[in-house]
Amino acid sequence: MIAVDSNIWIYYLDPTTEEHEKVKSELERVILSEEILTSTIIWMEVSHYLFKVSRLPRGELGGMIKKLLRLSTLRVADFDFAMLNESLDMLSERYRGRIGGRDATILAMMQDFGVKRIMTHDKGFKGLGLEVIDPV
Repeated sequence: MIAVDSNIWIYYLDPTTEEHEKVKSELERVILSEEILTSTIIWMEVSHYLFKVSRLPRGELGGMIKKLLRLSTLRVADFDFAMLNESLDMLSERYRGRIGGRDATILAMMQDFGVKRIMTHDKGFKGLGLEVIDPV
């Protein structure tokens, strides 16, 4: 299983980003070959970006997001109170000063599911004991 960060989903879904072509084939390979861990927080961030910034037609965006969320290889973790507490621990103790709040939610989710690999373009995940895959 691999976690996929919001920036990768954004690059994949929005062909107007300069990173789109670099991410597209790599993410499609992952979608077809392994289980992907993601969260409700990640998809809210992806949706927020796409609806606010992307130049794609609004009608297409909602359909694209809902289609991806139905992928059989996608495991969407709910952000609940327990994960909030784990995220706060990551933010305030384990990785204090090295990560932000949203990244803490990703690290807590990955810990809950025993995932050590993440596809991201966020350099903040490097040096945290994870295998970071950056297709960009």
